[in-house]
Amino acid sequence: MSLVELRLSMRTYDHLTPLFLGNVETPGVNLVLDQASDLMVTNDRLMDGGFHAAEVSFNRYAIGIAKGDDSLVGLPAFILRNFRHRCWYVRRDSPLTELKELKGKRVGTDSWNDTGTMWSRAAMRDSGVDITDVKWVLGKLSPAVAQKAARPGTDSLPKGGAERLADGHYLLDALANDEIDAITTAATPDDIYKEDGRFRRLVVDYPGAEADFHKRNGFRPGLHIIAARKDYAEAHPEALLALYEALKESWAIWWAKTKRFADSAPWMAKQVEIMLRDFADEMPPYGLESEAHRKLAAYICKEQFEQGLVPEQADPGQLFKAFQNLTHAR
Repeated sequence: MSLVELRLSMRTYDHLTPLFLGNVETPGVNLVLDQASDLMVTNDRLMDGGFHAAEVSFNRYAIGIAKGDDSLVGLPAFILRNFRHRCWYVRRDSPLTELKELKGKRVGTDSWNDTGTMWSRAAMRDSGVDITDVKWVLGKLSPAVAQKAARPGTDSLPKGGAERLADGHYLLDALANDEIDAITTAATPDDIYKEDGRFRRLVVDYPGAEADFHKRNGFRPGLHIIAARKDYAEAHPEALLALYEALKESWAIWWAKTKRFADSAPWMAKQVEIMLRDFADEMPPYGLESEAHRKLAAYICKEQFEQGLVPEQADPGQLFKAFQNLTHAR
């Protein structure tokens, strides 16, 4: 019996290492893995990039569902997750120490529609500062950091408008020169890790702020998922299900090793204990059986609408409905 080929592009996160090493079987499937240096974050790039499935932006995928785009079949595979209170930056001498102090300030960002900056704004809104409470400045972070091109007809802009930096001007320079008060970006500035760097994190106690967000809202934000082309999913549902099981098995192998050795950081053993204590319902990061993942799906749909990214709020139950139908038909 010939194998079904499945070409998949995604980053090599730690919990996916067993899959990339070939330590996980995919019965009936010839899995061809591409170690993505750049993400397949838009539907058109996945459709035209020679892949059957890829790591995609959860926010952009959910925006597509809200707008009736069914060209992709999303898997409830939250392969990249993180809180975003840590992703706000200010000058080292700034008086700002909490997100609630951003009201009335000039805030820069190098992305508006990406998942990470959506969650950054969700954290800001959760602190009591709405989208229109700040003056937005859009632009490139620095000459060294690439900026995604806008997608006409799909990408949105801040409610109330935004100022754009002129070509040759950059957000980090504007922040250093006191032209803006804060920035949020997925690309952590190198200065953050320098003792005498120009910038620091806005939220000084970001672990405490993130733990509080998790306690009140019941989930850890999801940034990227795996999605497949609809035509491929419908033609080869068993291959997609085999991939899903392989992703879960890869996580299980990684998690068993992490618990045993806890060697990736000096106090990784303590982090393992925290994960078991506070995040048990989010491990493994797959499926909608857990209440945490259902809360995550509902929250992202609500935030997209509240932030003005979509004209109508998506139904959380529809985000992964196509994949669930494949599972039930198995």
